[in-house]
Amino acid sequence: MSVVGFDLGFQSCYVAVARAGGIETVANEYSDRCTPSFVSYGPRNRSIGAAAKSQVVSNCQNTVQGFKQFHGRAFSDPYVQAAKSNLVYDLAQLPSGSTGIKVMYMEGKSI
Repeated sequence: MSVVGFDLGFQSCYVAVARAGGIETVANEYSDRCTPSFVSYGPRNRSIGAAAKSQVVSNCQNTVQGFKQFHGRAFSDPYVQAAKSNLVYDLAQLPSGSTGIKVMYMEGKSI
C-alpha cells in the first residue's frame, strides 16, 4: 500500500509518496520537486505553480502569493491591516468578516 502526503507551505508545495520502505518526493511538470505557491488569474485562464510565478512581473495585481498567512484571519485583524500596505494585490472583507483577495478573472472582479 502507498501513502501520499501533501505539504502546502508558505512559499512552495511538495507531494510525496511513501512506499516500499522509502519516501519519494514527486516531481511536477517542470521536473522540480517543489512547486511554488502562486496562483495567477488572467482574462481567460488561471495558472498555478511555476507558470503563475513567471507572471509576477507582467500580471502582478492578479498573481497571488503568500495567501496562506491570511487564511482564517478576520479582515479587521491588526496583522492583516499592517500587511495590506506591503502587498501588490488587494485584500477585501468577505461577508463573513474574514479576509479575501480581489483579482480580475474572466473579465470581471472576483473575491
